[in-house]
Formats: sequence, C-alpha cells, structure tokens
Amino acid sequence: MPGQPIVDIRNSFGAAFVGLIISTMLFGWTMAQTWFYFWNYRNRDSKQLKFFVAFVTFMDALHMIMCTYAIYWYLILNFGNVESLMDSMWAMNLQVILSVIVGSSVQFYYARRVYILSRSIILPILIVVVVVVGSGAGLYLTARAFALKRFSGVHTFWPSYITLGAVALADGLVAASMCWSLYRRRTGFAKTDSIILTLMAYSINSGLLTGILGITATICFIILPTNMVWLAFSWAMSKCYVNSLLAMLNSRDYIRDRRDQSDSGNPDNAYHLSSMRVGKLSASEAAVCVSVHRSTTLDYGRNKSDHDEATFEVTKPNATIVPLKSKAQTPESSA
Repeated sequence: MPGQPIVDIRNSFGAAFVGLIISTMLFGWTMAQTWFYFWNYRNRDSKQLKFFVAFVTFMDALHMIMCTYAIYWYLILNFGNVESLMDSMWAMNLQVILSVIVGSSVQFYYARRVYILSRSIILPILIVVVVVVGSGAGLYLTARAFALKRFSGVHTFWPSYITLGAVALADGLVAASMCWSLYRRRTGFAKTDSIILTLMAYSINSGLLTGILGITATICFIILPTNMVWLAFSWAMSKCYVNSLLAMLNSRDYIRDRRDQSDSGNPDNAYHLSSMRVGKLSASEAAVCVSVHRSTTLDYGRNKSDHDEATFEVTKPNATIVPLKSKAQTPESSA
C-alpha cells in the first residue's frame, strides 16, 4: 500500500504462521487418535474418562480455531495495516487461556497416574503445585494482555517466564515420577520387567516432547523478545499434550497383549491362579488359609464388578492348592 512503511514480519507473524501449519498437522493426528479411542474404548472405559477425553479434545479444537482466526485477522483482514500488527487482539489472548486449560488438564491427569503408581502423595502434590502456579501465571498474563492491548508489554511481564518455565518443569516431574514409580515395581522376572520398561518408555515419551518444546519456547522468549518464534513452539506444545494423552490411552491394548503373550508361556516358572482346580479337603488336612484379592482400578472411578476374591487352603509341602471360594472375574479395563 503506498505510503506505508515496509515491515519485516518473517520472524514475528511469519514464525507464528509456520507454527500454525505445524499445529494443524498435529491437530489432524489428534482427531485420528480421538476417533480411534472412542471406536475401541467406548464400551470399556468409564464415563468420566470418556468425558475427560472429549473435553480436552474440544478445548484443543477451540484453541486451533482461535489460532487460525488470529493469523487470519493479522495477515488477511488487516493486510497492510502496520499498526494492527502490534495490537493484542481478543483471539490471540484467548488462545493462551485455552492452551493453559489443555496443558493443565493433561498434567493433572498425569499427576493422578503418578499417585496410582507410587501411592505417595508427595510427588502428585508437587506436580499439582507447579501446574497451578504456571496456570495462574498464564491466566494473569492473559488478563494483563487484554488490559495492555499491545504485544510490547508482554515480554517485560514476569508471569510470562513463570508460565513457560512451569510447563517444562511439570513435564519433567511427571516423566521422572512415573519412571521412578515403575522402576520400583520391578519383579525380577525378565518378561514382566520388559513390560515395565515399555511403560517407562511411554512415560518418558509422554513428557519428553512437551518438555523440549516448553524449554525451547522459554529460551526463545528470553533471547528473542522482539519476535514470535516462541509462539510457534507454544502452539505445537498444546497439540502434543493431547496427542501424548491419547497415545497413552490407545496403547493399552498393545501393552495388555504383550502381557498376555508373556503369560501364555508361563514364563519364569510363574504360577497362575486361573489354572487351579476345585477340590475338597478334609478339616484335618487344612493347615493354612490364604485369601487372594484382585481389583482393577479404573481411571476416575472403579466399577463394582472389577473385584474378585478367592480363598485357598494349603495343607502341607508338595500338596496341591485348591480354591474353596471364588467370585466372578472380569477382565481389566485399563492398563
């Protein structure tokens, strides 16, 4: 446009546009994984978990819409309007809130998984505190952005550093806590420990990519305060959170199949309760009564039918183990 100064936006909105393209590709993978999840687990998972997956996916879709409209507003609707490039419009501010909701929701879920694995309240509380601090700083930053209505004041505002730093710290804590909890559950049996190593790899992958993106976004935010390179990593990070959650949920059948294949060969001289047969023992032969309890813990709740109990009597060395009482067993619903 004649009379308008030429502004180089390659490192600002050009970087944001590249981040939008990458986020769009990741969002397509999110939709594919969401469809796969509901197709395979719609009748197996609890209503609470299915609602949580639907909620996170919906929030991520809204985040995608806000990011797309923001780029469209800056580069298309206000094409040639140099002054508008410095404005912090409502969709750009609102996408921060949606990103915080998506990231914190997934991290809270991981904190719950850490509690289930470790049965320790310290690690989950530490993760929750870091997530709450980072989310609070992000919401406060958004409120200030609405008040300032300019990008120039955002980089000098301290909650910006807390928000990005807390994301990377929380991801590191989640990955380390889950790996440590799984490491402590090693049994000494080769095939069982192999499955535990697989779960540890999934735990590391769930927090590794988002943690790297969070650290990269923080570094770019600090050393490149005049452009939006950090924003490209931040947008991709929101999509990686949802994809890591869905990948973990969708991999449960694969891990369960590996466990069943290990069990089918009775590895490491393991003895299975399902192979015991019903018999009778006289009162004089019975020496020890052993009660075996099994329970399956579901995400966000426990089904009434996911408990089974069996009582066995052991008579003497070299005697067979015979169940006296058993209740119906149901297959596990979650890994």
